[in-house]
Amino acid sequence: MLRDYLGQTCTLKSKIGSNVYNEAVYEEKEILCRLVDKYKVITNSKGDEVVSSGVIQCVEHIKAGDLINNRNVISVSYMTSLDGIIGYRGYLV
Repeated sequence: MLRDYLGQTCTLKSKIGSNVYNEAVYEEKEILCRLVDKYKVITNSKGDEVVSSGVIQCVEHIKAGDLINNRNVISVSYMTSLDGIIGYRGYLV
């Protein structure tokens, strides 16, 4: 049911570590998602209130610190659809 609404494709860059210069190293892949650009005040993973510029919904595992279309994921929540599929909602800067 959730997959029926994922009509967009985005680039997910998941952090897999850091190099010798302490710069983040990312694994990149294309994912199906639903991306909505809207502003909203949310609480990030550190407890600070920040303004989010977009919301993404997908079934791929995402976490704070990942990049979606080169936009930083600042907070993530998950949900389970009626057919048992785990979906993720991420807030972007």
